[in-house]
Amino acid sequence: MTPSLRTARACRATAVLLLAAAGYAATHHPWLALPGLYAAAVFAWCAAREGAMHRHSVLLARRAERLARPRPSTGAGPEPCCAFWRYSFGADHGPECARPAAALLPVRGGCCERWWTSLGARHDASCRRRTDTPGRKPEAAGPK
Repeated sequence: MTPSLRTARACRATAVLLLAAAGYAATHHPWLALPGLYAAAVFAWCAAREGAMHRHSVLLARRAERLARPRPSTGAGPEPCCAFWRYSFGADHGPECARPAAALLPVRGGCCERWWTSLGARHDASCRRRTDTPGRKPEAAGPK
């Protein structure tokens, strides 16, 4: 039980008592019931707000409890097969990889086998990114 729930219950009880008092005052004169009805409405509104605050705090506590629990491992991915795979977060495979040939195809940015083995420093003669000027970085493919 949260403090908000206790306050909500107290406000509801007060609203009911004020309604009873307004009903009794209305037996003497109808205008005497108005202050009691107004106060009952205010306490009913306060009870509704405190009830909403209680539900919100319970929701936050349940969410925090759920996040604090350890999650079971789902085996989200395959085991590392080569250094390239491990350090590229599963995007690329190296030449010593034991995976099937379809898995060894470059996913992002790869162009030739020598580029893979030299870690991007050299290219094959038939590579589209190769440049003939020594010391110049390889260019992206496209029209010149």
